Amino acid sequence: MTPDDRIPVDQLSLLAVDLETTGLSAARDHVLAVGWVPVDGGRIDLSGGRRHVVRHDDPGDAVTIHGLTHDDLEEGRPLAEVLAELRRALAGRVLLAHHAPFELAFLDAAFRAVGEPPALPPAVCTLELQRRLLGRHGEVGPGELRLWAARARHGLPVTAAHDALGDALACAELYLAQAAELGASGPLSLGDVRRREPWLDRLRAWWRGRR
Repeated sequence: MTPDDRIPVDQLSLLAVDLETTGLSAARDHVLAVGWVPVDGGRIDLSGGRRHVVRHDDPGDAVTIHGLTHDDLEEGRPLAEVLAELRRALAGRVLLAHHAPFELAFLDAAFRAVGEPPALPPAVCTLELQRRLLGRHGEVGPGELRLWAARARHGLPVTAAHDALGDALACAELYLAQAAELGASGPLSLGDVRRREPWLDRLRAWWRGRR
């Protein structure tokens, strides 16, 4: 069931998701690791956190970033299994990510690669929320929307980057801080925080659905 825009943020169920990939192009590159952690209202459920490496034969050009080796990937799980578990974890939840269009594009391509319809839920993007918050105070400076810069602005500690579960948790913590700041002037609902797809994204989704 797709979450309703009227659900109050303090009752909202989300799943913070992060991907490690071979590169930046969803059309050419592949998912190598998926991490996620549930967020229930104002609480992060660490017991529900998961990280899965995907079986693959090449770590790609981004190996210096994600650090996944050939041995790691050889011991990984099939993509279809990881996606099936992710779909179960997402059931009834909103997808939460920092720069959600990246995760959505790769997940769309990954589900299609294994012959499954994506059917992805609404998304909340912490990068977009940060842009909204910073925009209240003027122009957004270079680098201010990066996950680690956004966390620093909210007084959140520095953590290791480019691990799928660690980055998902970092995103979840940032979201709670952002929701608290955005909600200071009144109650929020999903409709107040969810990502608004640009018209081109909607057109592409409609066209893919017809193919």
